[in-house]
Amino acid sequence: MAALVARNVNHETCRHRYPRAHLAFVATDQVRPAAKRLLRAVDQGNAYVLIPAIVLVELTLLREAGRRVVGPAEIEALFTRYRGFDILPIDLAQTQAFVGLGGLRDPFDRMIIAAARSGPYPLLSADNLIAASKLVDVERD
Repeated sequence: MAALVARNVNHETCRHRYPRAHLAFVATDQVRPAAKRLLRAVDQGNAYVLIPAIVLVELTLLREAGRRVVGPAEIEALFTRYRGFDILPIDLAQTQAFVGLGGLRDPFDRMIIAAARSGPYPLLSADNLIAASKLVDVERD
C-alpha cells in the first residue's frame, strides 16, 4: 500500500484541511523498516501520513480478486490506534496531475503518483514500478 508523507507539520492544521479524514496505515514486508521509522516519527509528532483514497479502492479490488491484502476491518482498527494519519480525498489537483501521466499503464499507480505530486509529498511504497518511474520521490529501504 502507498502512503504520502508530510513531515514537520501541525496535526491540527491537517485535521482542519481534511475534516472528514480517517486514519490508516499498512506496511508490507518490503517497506517494514521504513514504516516503523515513520510510525515513530508520527508518534513523536514529526510526521503526518496521508493515504490516498484510491489506495483503499485498489485494496478492495485486489481483495475481491483473491489477493491477500489488508481489508477494511484491519484498516479501521488502525484508524483508532494512531494519531497523525488521514485519508487524502481525490481532488481537482490530483485529477489534473493524472491527465499528465498518460504514459503509465496502471490507473491506480497513475492516481497514487498524481496524489503524491499534488502535495508534493514523498511516497512510502513497496511498488517497484512506481519507484522505477522516478516520477515521484519514493521512500523505501
